[in-house]
Amino acid sequence: MADAPPEQPLAVLAAAGDARPAALAARLCLPLVEGEAAATLLLAYDPHGLELRAPGRRLTPLRVDFSHIGQHGGGELLRAARVKARPARLLDLTAGLATDAFRLARAGFEVLACERVPVIHALVEDALARAPGVPPPGKLELRLADARSVLADPALPAPDVVYLDPMFPGEGRTALPRRELQLLRELAGEDDTGMELLALARARARRRVVVKRPLHAPALAPDVSLALKGRAVRFDVYLTGG
Repeated sequence: MADAPPEQPLAVLAAAGDARPAALAARLCLPLVEGEAAATLLLAYDPHGLELRAPGRRLTPLRVDFSHIGQHGGGELLRAARVKARPARLLDLTAGLATDAFRLARAGFEVLACERVPVIHALVEDALARAPGVPPPGKLELRLADARSVLADPALPAPDVVYLDPMFPGEGRTALPRRELQLLRELAGEDDTGMELLALARARARRRVVVKRPLHAPALAPDVSLALKGRAVRFDVYLTGG
């Protein structure tokens, strides 16, 4: 009897008659597997889009969907990012599932959203393809890139606002349900670069840097110009220019 193939840490689930899984596996350099038991984490397409599954565990599949974002909400975020410049360029250094980037783009910002983890980038890319026309074309650009390399790019026009939602040990992305956060941690790992990114962002932002923090967490730098508090999160604003 032949040995069973080894389980992959991350793979893409094949689907009969659907070319998307093979194309995604090739783009992400991931194995293409036939059954869910062949991987610890699995990217799979269903009728509602691309999702990340954890076979054999009681974790809800992670799928990005912007349809739940209403016309209203995000008041503290929008007030924290508000600048007089129109149109205003905003650089989201740690986009994650891009909910905040989507909301900011719909509010009128020209948003460049950066995500360094290819799988998370693919989930957001799929969600944007399922939400045509909102936000308007040209308002939201999604880029697979490390935040530090983007900040160091001399060809990048200086953004009016830089937005930062860092993931810290024990805190995580504060707006995410616990199960989604667990899957994100498995993909991205711990990334304690918030203070470094803040320092780099302050050197590039024309107007302000906005940092999203858990409500009772310490500020990344002591000289906060303005803090706006919501129910569970706080937006620390660091003014940088006129």
